[in-house]
Amino acid sequence: MTKQRACRGWYGCLAGAAWLLAGASAGAAQAGAWETFATQANADAWLVYDYADNNFYSATWYQAVAGDEFIYTNYTGDAAVEFCADAAAGSGALVGDYPAARVAGIGCEVLIGELAALEYLECALYANGPGGFTYYYSAAYEAADFAASGWYTLLFSFDVPWVYFDGTQSVEVSAKSLTAIEEIDFTFVPQVGSAGGSFVGIDNVTLEPTLVAPTVATAVTAGAPRQFAMSFTPGPGLACQVEKRRQSPAVGWDAVVGQTGLLGPGVHRFETPLTGAAEIFRVAAEVDYTPIVTP
Repeated sequence: MTKQRACRGWYGCLAGAAWLLAGASAGAAQAGAWETFATQANADAWLVYDYADNNFYSATWYQAVAGDEFIYTNYTGDAAVEFCADAAAGSGALVGDYPAARVAGIGCEVLIGELAALEYLECALYANGPGGFTYYYSAAYEAADFAASGWYTLLFSFDVPWVYFDGTQSVEVSAKSLTAIEEIDFTFVPQVGSAGGSFVGIDNVTLEPTLVAPTVATAVTAGAPRQFAMSFTPGPGLACQVEKRRQSPAVGWDAVVGQTGLLGPGVHRFETPLTGAAEIFRVAAEVDYTPIVTP
């Protein structure tokens, strides 16, 4: 199967066609999925598309020490390069139905080897959406958004408009409407006339969960001793904990012993004996990143 890419980003067009990664299939998107490139297998699941000759190549895996790994490539002249992943990466954890998985955006660390050579970079998804199956693009980060060469942590949020190209112009869409994501891309576009050879890389790609505390149902049990009960379901990619309000020595919240790191998708129930004293409990949520593994 082939796919034509007519335009890139907000700023213009790049010539050439790209090809759907071989063997792509629907995945099961996992909110909180975290690509660390910890192994050669993880790196090999990603490819680099070079617009200089419209071919795919393997990304170069770099490991300084265990726990410090990333992938990178070099520009060929002033042609764009694109890091691409499909269902082969992390057993499909990075692709699939983002709205159903409650994915709020895509995080990524990018390495800019030479800022003077960069024009802009962006994220793209091949997905089903308002324009049908096509590429949908994030707002781009321009060279002026960065202070110097080096590493930067970026967020391609779904709370801002993305665009697709209908053949004549760009059309804004809500990225939260995109389903059946089959491919995720990070594209680096160099300045026209660049000599080439400069390197760019990516690391710590994440599917950012929708961070919201779960709905809590409360009840008081019958019989003796009576119990105060709270029931809730942690959302995808989130870890919850039950906290109790502290009055002294300073007002604040303390985690209840044994009620931390609570994960979905099942319902969690917390019970505590009713006492004569007033007690206040709440459920807090935080992002639970899960490193993905590519066999």
